[in-house]
Amino acid sequence: MKKELIFVINPGSTSTKVALYDAENLKDELELKHSAEELKSFGRINDQLAFRQSAVEDYLKKQGVQLSDLAAVATRAGVVGQLEPGAYLIDKTFADRSLHSQTPHPANLAPVIGYTLAKNAGIRAYAYDAVCGCGVPDKMYTITGVPELERAFLTHVLNSRAVSIAQAKKDGRKLEESTYIVTHLGGGITTNLVYHGRILDFVGDDEGGLSPERSGGVPVRPLVKLCYSGKFTEKEMQSKLKGKGGILAYLGTNDIREVEQRIDAGDEYARLIFETMAMQIARDIGSLAPDVCGRIDKIILTGGIARSVRFTDLLKERVSFLAPVAVIPGAFEMEALAGGVLRVLRGEEQVHVLKPEE
Repeated sequence: MKKELIFVINPGSTSTKVALYDAENLKDELELKHSAEELKSFGRINDQLAFRQSAVEDYLKKQGVQLSDLAAVATRAGVVGQLEPGAYLIDKTFADRSLHSQTPHPANLAPVIGYTLAKNAGIRAYAYDAVCGCGVPDKMYTITGVPELERAFLTHVLNSRAVSIAQAKKDGRKLEESTYIVTHLGGGITTNLVYHGRILDFVGDDEGGLSPERSGGVPVRPLVKLCYSGKFTEKEMQSKLKGKGGILAYLGTNDIREVEQRIDAGDEYARLIFETMAMQIARDIGSLAPDVCGRIDKIILTGGIARSVRFTDLLKERVSFLAPVAVIPGAFEMEALAGGVLRVLRGEEQVHVLKPEE
């Protein structure tokens, strides 16, 4: 019998998620927590490499899994250029590019760890649907109105494509012949136009509606004035936009469940902010329709906030005139990473190889 045991690695800011999948079946999943005390000793994210790799290897030992038991390693990937959607072989070029990414993030460490483990085991490691995996965008979608500024194509590629793949299968359609608008509702919110299997255009978490902890798009001239007011440092301003903005700035919490509890208790200000977020996100969804002349097969709502029936009902009310709305709550990063690599192992998907000059 062909081995199909896949080890999945997905680092975040304060944890590293790991999982073992035997084909489609989840055998075990764990979030390896890293305390602030442990992480503060590292000056840069890259300095965490040995620490995180040791934690990952310890997990495998506790599971009684030898590297030789694995069929492949599947990892998240950060910003390493303009990648195509789908799977990339993690070779030395990919691992080196990840380690020297100009956009520091723990996700950049995953391919390096995966490459080392796979090399030691004599197997292959793959990155799947990197955050930069939108391909080379049409120039039309990068123009901003300020020639010195171009839109960076970075969005929730992994989960948006994962739910699109699942929805296309449910609809009995080929993903390559489908058009979905997928809104990922998390701490940051992005709305993505998944056109024939790739993200053609999107509304980023710094462009559209406010979210639990991000400001979304704000009036640019007042923003510039605030930046030069002398009241805030650049770091403080960045924090107001990402991390301490949005719902958190207005209501002092980024927990949508708490916001709903306040609404149920009669807090009309909480209701106003909650419904404003829904209206703004609905507007983001509508803004992508002209890209494909309104020919949308389905709108998909996903991410953690999609568990809120109150919120998804508000969105449905405003956008269902565009296309039918499907709700797929939660995030499916681990499942998507494993599933993508499984399709590679079975010969159902082609593998990209990063060229040194890319």
